[in-house]
Amino acid sequence: MVPFNLQIELHERLITLSAEQLDQLSDNLGYMRYQIRTFNHHSVISVNIEDDPLDPEEPLGFSEEEVFLADEVITIATAIRAYNNSRKLNFDQMHFDF
Repeated sequence: MVPFNLQIELHERLITLSAEQLDQLSDNLGYMRYQIRTFNHHSVISVNIEDDPLDPEEPLGFSEEEVFLADEVITIATAIRAYNNSRKLNFDQMHFDF
């Protein structure tokens, strides 16, 4: 997939990161994997991309490698969800080639 750049604030510092979607579709629980790269770190995180609001107990995202702290993963996952929601693709804008 094509990477996209996000600017987020982590620990009072503005960070630019590159996020690349690794899966075509989310899994049964609504999670999709993203490769996240910053200047110093990279990791694969899973982000719940469901459109519905999540219960406070449900995890928004997690990292198996634990490169990013839990609060950093939540901030990154929130930014990815906001980016996905801002794209607002309509099916009449998409071209399917079968």
